Amino acid sequence: MVPNSEKYPEAWAFFIEHARNISEEPEVNHHGKYSVPMPDKSGRFLYADCPGLLFTKFNEEFYKISLDSPSVYGKIQYIVENF
Repeated sequence: MVPNSEKYPEAWAFFIEHARNISEEPEVNHHGKYSVPMPDKSGRFLYADCPGLLFTKFNEEFYKISLDSPSVYGKIQYIVENF
């Protein structure tokens, strides 16, 4: 089994730096125990009760096919599909 740090190095580095356990914070919202900012730097957050599920959600957003994608893969795929 290949670890996420090798499979998705760009996303994993961002995730490790920014993911947080918010379950013990005084102003806990009811979206989940863990949070990470959206990779598009919109100021929004992703939430989940499990770190694995949070990474899965984050990974989908990070590699989303878009010209504004934080990943090179997402940008290239957008260009290939639209031009």
